[in-house]
Amino acid sequence: MLIVGLAGGIATGKSLIAQEIAKLPGVVVVDADKVAWETYKKSTEIYKKLVARLGQEILSEDGEIDRKKLGALVFSDPHAREFVNATVHPAVQEALEKIAKAQRAQGTKLLVIEAALLLESPHVRRDFFDYIIFVSAPRDAQIHRLITRSKLSPEEARRRVEAQTPPELLAPQADFVLDTSGTIEETLERARTLFQSLLARAE
Repeated sequence: MLIVGLAGGIATGKSLIAQEIAKLPGVVVVDADKVAWETYKKSTEIYKKLVARLGQEILSEDGEIDRKKLGALVFSDPHAREFVNATVHPAVQEALEKIAKAQRAQGTKLLVIEAALLLESPHVRRDFFDYIIFVSAPRDAQIHRLITRSKLSPEEARRRVEAQTPPELLAPQADFVLDTSGTIEETLERARTLFQSLLARAE
């Protein structure tokens, strides 16, 4: 089994690509964000650390951590972002290793981990991945997608995009770069071609 990381900034098209390649036989896609949410469910140790440091204002009415509130804080405060990443990412890595062990036992050929900060977090074990793919889109396209998809104001969309590490610094660290500046069909065709070649290697 090959383990492939799918990295890239907000609104670059990672999720679209992940949905498409999950249809390929032998491929299992895991969303690292969803794994992360599990690590800070109510009453977990990480939940307690985040609330103690960031306060009750990150909670929803049911007492769970509100992902939107946490996201807004993380995007606006670099110190909060650093704390959250340092607290959550090691637990996510541990959970991914358990998932990989289970998938290997089930005969999965390609385990794809969709994770935005794969190339940025110092808590990611690079040797866990056989390949890392960086999904890249022009900054204006990211901002436009955030405004239309997430209903953010142009200012908030721009702030979120600009809070991220510039793609030109990250792309050289990846094994492959998938450009999503074209049409959706062009993007999906590029993705299918790349992942079919990786499946061939896994065979």
